[in-house]
Amino acid sequence: MQLERFAEQSASQLVRAIEVSKEKPLSNLLFGLGLRHVGKTVAVLLARRFGSMAALAAADQATIEAVPGVGPTIAAAAAAWFAHDDNRVLVAKLAKHGVNMEEGDAAPAAGGPLEGKVYVLTGTLPTLKRSEAKSLIEKAGGRVADGVTKTTDTVVAGDEAGSKLEKAKTLGIEIIDEAELKRRTQWKPRP
Repeated sequence: MQLERFAEQSASQLVRAIEVSKEKPLSNLLFGLGLRHVGKTVAVLLARRFGSMAALAAADQATIEAVPGVGPTIAAAAAAWFAHDDNRVLVAKLAKHGVNMEEGDAAPAAGGPLEGKVYVLTGTLPTLKRSEAKSLIEKAGGRVADGVTKTTDTVVAGDEAGSKLEKAKTLGIEIIDEAELKRRTQWKPRP
């Protein structure tokens, strides 16, 4: 409240926002820490694979590189970040102040039906928003990529699918619809 332009209500709202942010999953924290080469997608991959900050911090470069979607440059940068004492002290301080250090329920179960598979979404799906389809795939152990490449396993195509669908056909990549995605991810409607 002593800061310029901060009244009691503004200060209270800021404190509440900070408390809420402490509960976010590990992937948000990893992204927020600004590890070199670790963007939002890679932060999710790492958080879901390791489950906790302690497990990731204890992993060596080779273990990090073994995560599908993480290459040697990213693995080296992440391992180097955790090797610095200053960064370990920062993580300890954050934990001491109640910042969540685990991915929690967002992590897929080991051995999910899509584990290790790369999916690409294209077009408009009949009932699922893109974010919902992505969440289904990730919770089933799969990974969602932005573009179709030789490493893509499956393309989920909806209405008005464009160049991604054409590229998948050219490369001979499996193409499925929303109904098949729901079947594979064992989707269940909300009650």
